[in-house]
Amino acid sequence: MSYDFKKDEDVKEYIKNLGIEYRFGCFSEKDPQICQLLGDYLETIENNPDKAAKIYKENCDERNFGRSCYKYASYMEKNNLKNLKPVIPEMIRYFQKGCEYNWSDGCFAAGMKLRYHSDSITDVDKRTKSLLKSLQYLEKACNNKHSEACYVASNIHFAGIEEIGLEPNKPKFLEYSIKACDQNELKGCVNASIVYKKGDGVPKDMNLAQKYKERALDIQKQIKEEKGIKFS
Repeated sequence: MSYDFKKDEDVKEYIKNLGIEYRFGCFSEKDPQICQLLGDYLETIENNPDKAAKIYKENCDERNFGRSCYKYASYMEKNNLKNLKPVIPEMIRYFQKGCEYNWSDGCFAAGMKLRYHSDSITDVDKRTKSLLKSLQYLEKACNNKHSEACYVASNIHFAGIEEIGLEPNKPKFLEYSIKACDQNELKGCVNASIVYKKGDGVPKDMNLAQKYKERALDIQKQIKEEKGIKFS
């Protein structure tokens, strides 16, 4: 069936049929990607976050779809649903499931939440375990192409975590700064350039320092151009 998207009735019919297709694909064919789309449809088109959250949870629990795990945990975090309370351990568990099922945003969120909520843990061993696990999730997110996770992980390696005996590690700081830079994170490029220029914990290399400086300037230029386009 062809649609004339200049006509309101055709647009409405298309959107309605899209919802029917997503429901069939999810409920009858059990397709995890279609179930994710159904959740998104319920969230954005039908404006029904409670139903969307139910679909996301089922798609996570029954079909191991990482993005749905992440979306469900995000709903718990926002606490904007009628029947969903923000139980922190449960929220973190679903972020972790999102990571386990290869959704990098889940890894990043799990790492950040574990790091933040470690402050409330009084048991030293449990706190240490939580902080180390946080770093592992951030590193996994980075290795799954999450640029912000690379930058956060690099900062942790730069400063260390004294209370749990994690020493500053300049080679690791450089490693994750470079990974951040490779994923167009401006601050990662700047840090890599500075490390090579100073030879701070790694051999001094002015060529590499210049390389990452130029990369930083290039990203900065791109950001300014994008902002100019958006402004226009």
